[in-house]
Amino acid sequence: MKCLIADDSRIIRMVLAKIFSNLGFEVEEAEDGDEVIEKCLAEEPDIVIMDWWLPIIDGIDVLYKIRNDKRIRQPRIVFCSSNTDPEKISEALQGGADDYLMKPFDEEIIKSKLIILGLIKE
Repeated sequence: MKCLIADDSRIIRMVLAKIFSNLGFEVEEAEDGDEVIEKCLAEEPDIVIMDWWLPIIDGIDVLYKIRNDKRIRQPRIVFCSSNTDPEKISEALQGGADDYLMKPFDEEIIKSKLIILGLIKE
């Protein structure tokens, strides 16, 4: 299973990469929205964990571009953000995100989300 982690914070990417590696995922990273789209086309991740606020193209616009691009094998998309605005969360879920994860997080929270999404077993 491949995971693409998209966040402009190197620290967040490192923490998420460690968690996903521990859970058996092959991990790729992206720093901005353009890179997310490029890596979705090239790497075909099974899941994208993405911050709302990304440089160049923000997370919500990346979501719409991925969901509307027939060349991209459609990954599960989970926002991982400190944005707690209920309207933004609703916008993401209605726009095609599979789930929304609040920062801060830990390995158990992520593991439970992946179980719910059917990407790993208990």
